[in-house]
Amino acid sequence: MVFLAVDGNSIINRAFYGIKTLTTRDGHFTNAVYGFFNIFLNLIDTYKPDACAVAFDVHQPTFRHKMYADYKAGRRPAPPELVEQFPEIKELLDALGYARIECPGYEADDILGTLSDCGADMCYIATGDRDSLQLISDRCGVILASTKAGRPDYTLYGEEALKEKYGLTPPQMIELKALMGDSSDNIPGVKGIGEKTATDLIQRYSSIDEIYKDVDALAVSPSVKAKLAAGRDSAFFSRELGTISKQAPIDRDLTKYVKTAGDPAAAKAIMTRLELFKLMERTGVDSAQITVAEPQKAPDSKFIGSASAREISALVKTEKRLFLSLVQSGGKLIASISP
Repeated sequence: MVFLAVDGNSIINRAFYGIKTLTTRDGHFTNAVYGFFNIFLNLIDTYKPDACAVAFDVHQPTFRHKMYADYKAGRRPAPPELVEQFPEIKELLDALGYARIECPGYEADDILGTLSDCGADMCYIATGDRDSLQLISDRCGVILASTKAGRPDYTLYGEEALKEKYGLTPPQMIELKALMGDSSDNIPGVKGIGEKTATDLIQRYSSIDEIYKDVDALAVSPSVKAKLAAGRDSAFFSRELGTISKQAPIDRDLTKYVKTAGDPAAAKAIMTRLELFKLMERTGVDSAQITVAEPQKAPDSKFIGSASAREISALVKTEKRLFLSLVQSGGKLIASISP
């Protein structure tokens, strides 16, 4: 089985900041929704997984917060125009039949780590963060996904590519973070040791265990020795904080994450409301007809009749202004169109 595990929070953030502002006519932001599904569906098309799941963080303390109260402290809250798009992305994933996973007490990274260890012939982890590079193995590759100039961009890392890029093995990526820390997660590392020095130390000595066998014997400057000696406890603690768990209490049966039929009508309604007509066409939920009725409170409106989503999209392009109001009545989606 080929399995695709997606870091929902990370990819949504990359999509939001990597795409120009997109909104509906009434000003509702949609760039994160559009960007996320653009990346997600491209990954599906490229890697053709037999099953996939999208992992999300839960907004409550995790086991790392219990270890370290200041874990991720100082992060700025996400802007409201991004926050408001998370529920819509989750609803659309559900409606399209894709599995999503949240696990109280654990981060999305830990869900990805657990899924990578569930026996797939090949697991691909899609994320925007380097944290998951520690999970690379002969049966797990990490796709660093982002959006550049409004277009999805991907780099697949296996063991050889990781070695070529960083000169390290997957487990050594944990050792690297133990020394250099991680400001985004507020993992302290060793004060005064940056990425360049940390990389050099791990390349030469393999792990912090070897480094701390005899700091005085290291072939480094007295200043680096002093920093390492002072930061010993922090290094080991940071390694523990930065290690992704593979024991999140989730369903380990990967067949449970095979895509289902979902609810195409619900998916269509969501995408119509968000005016994502190209995405609707790409996901194959645009074929059903939308019944259009003359609006009650729009005296200048045009009665269009019965129109497909594609036809409505064409109207949007030809009219200087076009307002679409949707209501559900008698099991039908009723649309009012006003110029």
